[in-house]
Amino acid sequence: MRRISLSFLLAAVLLLPRLQAAWPSLHQEEETVKKEKTSGLAFLPVVYYTPETKWAFGGGGLYYFRLTKDPTVFRPSNIAFFGVYTQRKQVDVEMNPDLYLKHGFHIQTSLQYSDFPDQFYGIGNATSEDMEEPFTSRFWKLSIQGLKQVGGPYNVGFQYIFDDTKLKEVADGGMLDSGTVTGGNGGTVSGLGYFMTYDSRDSIFYPTSGSFHQLAAMAFGRAIGSDFTFNRFSLDLRKYVRFSYARSLALQTSFLFQSGDPPFWRMGLLGGSADMRGYYLGRYRDKNMITLQAEYRWVPVWWRLGLVAFAGLGDVAATLGGFDLGNFKLAYGLGLRFVIDPKQRLHLRLDFGFGQGTSGVYFTAGEAF
Repeated sequence: MRRISLSFLLAAVLLLPRLQAAWPSLHQEEETVKKEKTSGLAFLPVVYYTPETKWAFGGGGLYYFRLTKDPTVFRPSNIAFFGVYTQRKQVDVEMNPDLYLKHGFHIQTSLQYSDFPDQFYGIGNATSEDMEEPFTSRFWKLSIQGLKQVGGPYNVGFQYIFDDTKLKEVADGGMLDSGTVTGGNGGTVSGLGYFMTYDSRDSIFYPTSGSFHQLAAMAFGRAIGSDFTFNRFSLDLRKYVRFSYARSLALQTSFLFQSGDPPFWRMGLLGGSADMRGYYLGRYRDKNMITLQAEYRWVPVWWRLGLVAFAGLGDVAATLGGFDLGNFKLAYGLGLRFVIDPKQRLHLRLDFGFGQGTSGVYFTAGEAF
């Protein structure tokens, strides 16, 4: 979904009248004591048009369920999925199972196949719009995380990342065609590492209180099948403050630091539907990245409809000393929410994001963070 700006607008027009007729009011569900649903599905059809793809069709959504009756496992497992096919025979398919098992085990997997157009603006935090050059890549990506709860909200585990990328089309005489960009000829990335989390959120779909912190360190090298040698360190810090049932504040700070020579598609990518909404994903990219985000959430405001306001600061740099707070990029925007499942606090979101001379529209299931 990273390359689609208005991907689900038609879906909203088609679905919302049917959702309104099919579901009772949120107030009624809060007042009526029911047995909690153990599974559910949110699905959105996709129809859009761009000059690079012509007409594209597909769908995406999220299915949640429970894998165990263990009373200590409070959170549902879920599978997020997305797929699209275009008139130019381009494909983008992604599936992300997130499984909560008994005895405190938690497995997260992401599998993606893509043959799709993209944009490259060069590397660094001072690239300009006129540097934009199109390219098409075909890749397989796999990520596996295995966690074990070791006490309360603390978890430890391992992570493996693999991707095989081929550049099918690049601009003649462009940066990717010059041979000076790491990964400009494609290649294989393979890395192994460990990570730790602290997770006290009251919900995995729509947190309103608690915290989520994740520390990860990974090594990529020829010994584990990688064409590129680099090390990756990331830190994700989130805090949620609840003011009432409907109103909350979400805060996130994330750091990505890398050494060695990561390929351009494994650098810090500023933008997209999760970080710095309003910027095209990868509009700015480099080895290191810092982002700070805040989002005020008021869901619901009326019936199943809610509002959010968000803002963020972020930048990329070649070295840690290359960050300058005065040059950080600004992102801000407003969003609408529609409550699909009041019990699980699962929402559809429509966000309008703005940056410095740029903007984006994002429509999907689940929150940005």
